[in-house]
Amino acid sequence: MGMKRICLLLSLLCLLFPVVLATAGEVPTLGLNDLIRMTLERSPQLKESEQDIMLAQSDLAQAKAGQWAQMDVFALTTAAQDANMPTVVGGLLGNNDKNSYGIFGSLDFLIVQPIFTFGKISHRQDAAKYGLLAQKAAKEKKRAEVILNVKELYFGMIVANQGIGAADDANQFVKDARQRIQRLLGVGSPNVSEVDLYRLETFESDIKTFKAKAESGARVAYLGLKKTVGIKEDQEFQIDLRDLPKDTRALDAQDGYISRAMEQRPELVGLKHGIEARKSLVDAARADLYPSVFVAGVGSFAGAPGRERMSISYFPDRYNHETMGGFLGTTWHFDLGIGKAKVDKAKAEYQRLLHTKDYAEQNIPLEVARYYQDVLEFQKSFEAFEKGMIAARKWIVSAFANFDTGTGTAKDMFDAIDRYGKNRGDYLRALFSYHVALAKLSYAIGEQWSGTEDVAPSR
Repeated sequence: MGMKRICLLLSLLCLLFPVVLATAGEVPTLGLNDLIRMTLERSPQLKESEQDIMLAQSDLAQAKAGQWAQMDVFALTTAAQDANMPTVVGGLLGNNDKNSYGIFGSLDFLIVQPIFTFGKISHRQDAAKYGLLAQKAAKEKKRAEVILNVKELYFGMIVANQGIGAADDANQFVKDARQRIQRLLGVGSPNVSEVDLYRLETFESDIKTFKAKAESGARVAYLGLKKTVGIKEDQEFQIDLRDLPKDTRALDAQDGYISRAMEQRPELVGLKHGIEARKSLVDAARADLYPSVFVAGVGSFAGAPGRERMSISYFPDRYNHETMGGFLGTTWHFDLGIGKAKVDKAKAEYQRLLHTKDYAEQNIPLEVARYYQDVLEFQKSFEAFEKGMIAARKWIVSAFANFDTGTGTAKDMFDAIDRYGKNRGDYLRALFSYHVALAKLSYAIGEQWSGTEDVAPSR
């Protein structure tokens, strides 16, 4: 029975092995949302931001712990000379030290519980809390930058592949034109000459150059996506789209996007929290100029077994004793201007952040407006170039037909091919710029990525 089971297992493995190989050999197809999701999971920039958040959380934990009691303990041990109680003989104090040594140990502790500190603790707790919120906003800003970078690489790879296809398309038109010219040259037609072939070679040279740039751009974008997403060198993938989408969405009013940016842009959110943190640090530095009230518990214990204990409270015995007590106290630090200078420094850092916020509030609306207008401009551009490209293609077909019937010239074909190539190149550049402008507009208004990315920012 054992051998039968083993043979059955081996048979199943043999049947499954080709399936496993086929699955392992498949090249995965990744969409924009897939690439963004993978990048966010693996991005070292975001992991760095997460560590900054952990540091801020540690600062907050320390600030919160400042309101609770703190204890200092001091313990030591050494050898002490053995001795009996001293005696008085004839009015003289006798020395009863022995010639032997024993162990000695002591333990002292101080427990201090703050009661009232004029805000030294609470203001620093507020500063740490707002500092943590500012670090979380900084992570969101870094997250938005990572997403924007993935979008640009993704759109760049698509348009580069489209450029390669455009070059192949134009090259096919050149081949068709060459065949027609060579056919007429072969029959000695006066409508063509060798010069026409030279002009075609010039077209071919331009097409090869354009294709080489497109191939280089596609390789750079592919490698950039690999590095950004965190895909291994020996792993391959392909993107889900062959062409950039041409559908357009109606945008909201420009003022609406500016309002959204002023409410949710991570930089502004982080600045607001940072300003509150700095304000709390100013109050904390000012509180340092005032005293602090506390209650304290003090204890001291010591013991040396080899020394006879003298239980007379008037004479303290540092070798054998137990003392404990509670106290109400205050501490107040004075200096000649150091504390005041710290307050002034905290105020300057607070004011600097206020100016940074003012600068951001002035420039963010301009940035949003620029990207918004770019979207409108490039949308109109790619639509216009698309119409021109379609017309130029029809021109090519007509020019070829006229040339075949003898009513057209080689120059008509050259002009049509040239115009078609320019219009298609301009169309691809404008379409790429349109999608990048949409991505930048989404970034500029602080829009959160939801995992179901759309072409245009949500209204």
